[in-house]
Amino acid sequence: MQSGLGGSPGILAAYQKLNKQFESENPGVKVDFVSKSFDELASTATLQLSGSNPPDLTQVNRGYQAISAFVKGGLLTSLDDYAQKYGWDKRQSTQQLALNRFSKDGKVMGEGPLWGMSATSAWIGLLMNTEIAEKLGIDSEPKTIKELESQMETAKAGGDIPFQLGSASGELAAWLLSELLIAQGGPKVVENLVFHQGNESFKSQTAVWAAETMKSWGKKGYFTPGWTAYKTDQVIANFTAGKGLFSLTSSRFMPLKGTPEQIGKFRMVFFPSVSGEGLSAVGAGDIPWAIPTKSKNKELAAKYIDFVTGDKAAELFLANGVISSKAPADPEKAIASANLPVPSQDALRNGLALVGEGTPVPYVDWGAPELYPTISSSFDLLMSGSMSVDAFLQELQNAYGPFVDSLK
Repeated sequence: MQSGLGGSPGILAAYQKLNKQFESENPGVKVDFVSKSFDELASTATLQLSGSNPPDLTQVNRGYQAISAFVKGGLLTSLDDYAQKYGWDKRQSTQQLALNRFSKDGKVMGEGPLWGMSATSAWIGLLMNTEIAEKLGIDSEPKTIKELESQMETAKAGGDIPFQLGSASGELAAWLLSELLIAQGGPKVVENLVFHQGNESFKSQTAVWAAETMKSWGKKGYFTPGWTAYKTDQVIANFTAGKGLFSLTSSRFMPLKGTPEQIGKFRMVFFPSVSGEGLSAVGAGDIPWAIPTKSKNKELAAKYIDFVTGDKAAELFLANGVISSKAPADPEKAIASANLPVPSQDALRNGLALVGEGTPVPYVDWGAPELYPTISSSFDLLMSGSMSVDAFLQELQNAYGPFVDSLK
């Protein structure tokens, strides 16, 4: 039995324990667990799935550039029968499962058969340096965009970097755009873009506001000097070194690297909204497990998926600082037993609240195959002043609209 995974040290440590438990409960079964980076997993997926000897199960990325193409090519097994057999539809919310559903022709995301199951979750939040905040007289995290802007202005006036950012990897730009769209228009704006509903486009007033806000923050000097040169891991390293009041991060990067003294002064909180109301953030189940069409052990593969998405696995994931897609019976007990630093506790507690009580929102770039590279390449031009807001949004719409039309 072989599987592929791109994940954090916490996830890998949890899977190592889970694999031993699975082997113990299934005598004669050997889990051949192959760990891959996200980029390697994505680049080899098509070749691996279409080969004559694919793994019994693997992880596949979401969206139209991945699951959609694999479904269209007949490379994945529908999990509907297994979901009914094991009760997966009662284990995770309809919204969580919708991200792993596609019509059989690969054209409609959120509908049709279930093609994957996520065992863990991740969300995007605001990192805050409470030591810098205290020095500046800031005593709480921002609840509204207005408060966030005021606190960034205070940091700038005090000689600190308001917002640690880097665009060399591209993902931080996509995260920031997604969070600002949610902040102004609510979860539905991004959901409609991803699921191609309600005639949503990147020419809406919400999209205009989000782009104008990003551009204004760059013009006001809120971002890291020379931020175009920094990749995401460098941004996190800069932040943990004490450079910046705020930054964006994913819970999958927890725990942060550093001494207990360093890490203890950080918090991971929700990105604020314009109104200050609602509990929503970019967040979704992690890369889902899927069964290749040519898998030789489909029943066993489904049994493994059931095992790593169940109650025991949920508790083990949390004990390793990882958010499970299914909340354990006593999450506070699991968090306490993990003995994690404050930002990791924030990531778990807030992530579980988001899944259980709030609205996890998909990543906006899942809406079309070329959206991610377009956001990445256009963001720097917008922020440098060489591209207008209208031109930026037109670039995004050019990557989005024709693709959506082609599916009709």
